[in-house]
Amino acid sequence: MFLAKVGAALTVGYGVLLYSPTLVRADTLTFGYIGSLTGGAAQYGLAGQEALKAFADEVNAKGGFDVGGKHYDLKVVSYDDQQKPAQAVAAYERLTSVDGANYIFVQNSPSTLAVKPSAESDKVVLLTAAFSPKAIDENTKYTFRLYMNGDNFVPKLVAWMKDHLKERKIVTLNPNDETGWGFSQGTEKFFTQNGFQVLANQFYERTQNDFAPVLTKLIALNPELIDVGTTTPGTAGLIIRQAHELGYKGRFVQTGGPGWKSIVTAAGNEAAEGMVTTLYADPDNAAYQKLAEAYQKSVGQAPNELIVSFYDAASVLLKAIESAGGPGDTTQVAAALPKVLPMQSLQGETLTAGHQQILTVIYIAEIKDGKPSILGKIP
Repeated sequence: MFLAKVGAALTVGYGVLLYSPTLVRADTLTFGYIGSLTGGAAQYGLAGQEALKAFADEVNAKGGFDVGGKHYDLKVVSYDDQQKPAQAVAAYERLTSVDGANYIFVQNSPSTLAVKPSAESDKVVLLTAAFSPKAIDENTKYTFRLYMNGDNFVPKLVAWMKDHLKERKIVTLNPNDETGWGFSQGTEKFFTQNGFQVLANQFYERTQNDFAPVLTKLIALNPELIDVGTTTPGTAGLIIRQAHELGYKGRFVQTGGPGWKSIVTAAGNEAAEGMVTTLYADPDNAAYQKLAEAYQKSVGQAPNELIVSFYDAASVLLKAIESAGGPGDTTQVAAALPKVLPMQSLQGETLTAGHQQILTVIYIAEIKDGKPSILGKIP
């Protein structure tokens, strides 16, 4: 059931941020969003929220859309989970019982794993940015990963590193949670298979900001590469800067989430020089730049590249809703989602279908003089 409401902003209980276009017609399709709008992962959470807002603005500026004999406007309702599963569950309950959202986007792994059982039971379609391999399994029907995760792109990234880098001894650093655990297991396997020597897999608490003790221990192993894995960009930059200050002269790698700009800002150009990273967006792509400008206008800063993945996922979901003949039957929409692929992404690349997943394009880049230089592309 979808609720048609007029509203600009509402604050309740544990914190909710409601976005609604000015015009609301008789029928309203609600996209829910659960993400980290505050805290260390806020640049990821805000990127997802603003992507959906920008998409809704574009749809509504064109007069909404017609499907199944009805006319719809698109509304986005978002909640801050602060990366806490309990808050994600509360947000999910409010989205489904009060806000009328049968289509929900989730930004992080802990929240996805917390709400997925209910979503699968309730037949609510989830589109998630979760890196955790537990987010999708053979029994998943209503949850879809909205971009490539480590299992998709890390094997190809590591194979590229084997062919283009001379360094072979590596240590990894990941957050001590579902995101970091699953990702670390995968990267260790792929590095080993490609002839790299994994000297250590280290975990840290997300609240940590003094990495000198752990870095001293890791640097003593004489690694040639330090992989910051799924570390959030600001923390990754802090790790790189502190390692540089401790005398580390090797190369850094970021095999996890995007955010080169924040990393370089926190680490400094010299410390980040030569870092190999993945880009979810081509900084020079005109369509991406337009989306980034909308974010800058709304938030007052440059976006994390994850914005483009959420925008593309919203586009795929709306196409699936149209293909299913309307939003009323989520089972039909879930079945239609992989069938509307392949389709073109915002950046002109091709989005394809995997198992309960949208397969996107990721760029391989090296930081040179504080900026990324694209050297390859996956797939």
